[in-house]
Amino acid sequence: MRIAIAEIGQETDSFSPLVTELKDFEANGLYFGDEILQKMQGAGPLGGFLEVAALQPQNVEVFPIVRAWAGAGGVITAATMEYLKDRLISGLRNRPPIDAVFLALHGAAAAENDDDVEGNLLEAVRASVGPGFPVFVTLDHHANITRRMVQNANTLIGHETQPHDPLATGRKAARILFEFLRGRGDQIVLPELAWRKIPMITPQDQFLTSAGPMKT
Repeated sequence: MRIAIAEIGQETDSFSPLVTELKDFEANGLYFGDEILQKMQGAGPLGGFLEVAALQPQNVEVFPIVRAWAGAGGVITAATMEYLKDRLISGLRNRPPIDAVFLALHGAAAAENDDDVEGNLLEAVRASVGPGFPVFVTLDHHANITRRMVQNANTLIGHETQPHDPLATGRKAARILFEFLRGRGDQIVLPELAWRKIPMITPQDQFLTSAGPMKT
């Protein structure tokens, strides 16, 4: 099995007068190629994926493209957004044949040229790999799900706990991905994707799953 992996994440505060530039990604972790395999062991959704990939009975070849994380901040500049997208898509185009894409996103990123960064990236990935190609995505637990995201991914898997456990999210998404790939022969295993917006706003301080109503 050959899997391309990447991560582009930022949590946008649209009220901030500041902007998020490439230097902010560099300060928080901007890696390319094999550097990702070295830096992301045991960290984040990519670390969870690598753990599960190492346990597979068959050989798994991992093709790391880009890992870009900027934490929380103002909107991403258009130039930074286009640079990161170009590195992602050029990496997908200039690689050996692969069986799937594993993409770690945040879900609440906005740029100067597009409020829906994740939808933009997934749209570009889908255009690059083609319809029906396996694209598996991890998200933060308060991601803003859009129609573009749903239309261009095979799975969208968010954190189940607050505080977050990104490693667990990566492991879960990886297990589903490998089950899917193993079943592509005689018995195809297809994740089912459904989307419905509900008119609800929840207070952030009640999201904690360590106590209170969310634990129950």
